Amino acid sequence: MSRELQVNLIRLRTGHNRLNAHMNRKFKLAPSPTCVCGQEDQTAEHILQRCPLLDEERQEVWPSPIPLQTKLYGSRPELAKTTTFITSAGLIV
Repeated sequence: MSRELQVNLIRLRTGHNRLNAHMNRKFKLAPSPTCVCGQEDQTAEHILQRCPLLDEERQEVWPSPIPLQTKLYGSRPELAKTTTFITSAGLIV
């Protein structure tokens, strides 16, 4: 796994990332912590598990539901799926 992909995983795990929730609360660089879907704060859990705008990408990578713990701390193949999802969704974390 490339360094860039490893960094993305660490950012998702720690919450120190470029998603709205962190950028708004920590640095006031996002106008709101809310996701562009408008349903809840844009956190790693939200984008990996529930964001309706990413349902199609999520379904392509994980055809059946997978726990967040597995997506962030699972085996190497599971972590590869998480990075594939982030890339295909066009997210900058």
